[in-house]
Amino acid sequence: MRKLPPLERFIRRSRVYRGRVARMVTQAKLKHPCVFMHVPKCGGTSLSEGLYSLVPLNLKIGILDSPSIRRAMALQYYDRDEDKTFHDEGDEVVRISEFRERLLLMHLAHECHLIHGHFLFSETAYRHFGDRYKFVTILRDPIVRTISSYRMATRTGHFEGDFDTFLDSPKGRRMILHNLRYFSGIPDVAPGEEAAALEKAKTNLARFAVVGFIEEQADFVRHFREVFGRAPSLGHYNRARDEGVELTAPQRKKLEALSWPDLEIDALARKRWGCAPRPG
Repeated sequence: MRKLPPLERFIRRSRVYRGRVARMVTQAKLKHPCVFMHVPKCGGTSLSEGLYSLVPLNLKIGILDSPSIRRAMALQYYDRDEDKTFHDEGDEVVRISEFRERLLLMHLAHECHLIHGHFLFSETAYRHFGDRYKFVTILRDPIVRTISSYRMATRTGHFEGDFDTFLDSPKGRRMILHNLRYFSGIPDVAPGEEAAALEKAKTNLARFAVVGFIEEQADFVRHFREVFGRAPSLGHYNRARDEGVELTAPQRKKLEALSWPDLEIDALARKRWGCAPRPG
């Protein structure tokens, strides 16, 4: 939100705070504290604004802000102010994942009513707080999501190279396996270790109270309301318009082959939350 033009930023922040103030007056809070695990490029940034507005102003919100985390870690470890070294899917993926988990645990210990950010599923967080907090996330077609991730990474300078280079790179592989990594809690799944990580991911998927899909937003709102008693406004969604990448037949075949764990998690989640299988 902070990168938006000033007027739009003011309007969107005003909308959030207006909702929070109204709920402070009525004390119309969520039935359960919420942990929103934000899988990248799945519409969670816009969704988060709707969730923030559901939290009364007198209750705390914990946000794991990605650019700030990247810069802070670069300052701490290398004494330089930049955001590329500690990119979430870069070479420092293990260290940054551990740092994010500590922030998640800090916000839980601080008793925030809503926690939102890019962090992998934490067994420690669930073991100590899963009896009070409900875990939530929203997903997207893994193939479309990966293409969107590639476009954003090249646009922001976090990846240099064409799509073939992306498919063969460690960073590209981590982006392709976002579902597997986030649900298993494993920062970097090596080739050959996908099946074991997938079993962990399946176990953790069952621990989520709500999993939605960007393509079926109304279903997510309905499921969220059933669990939390309230739901974010659809008007707060703001899906980006990606132009996409024209893939050759070999590129698409390779991407689909690399994506098999994420496709399986997506299919399991859709079945669990009553969504029809994706076409094709």
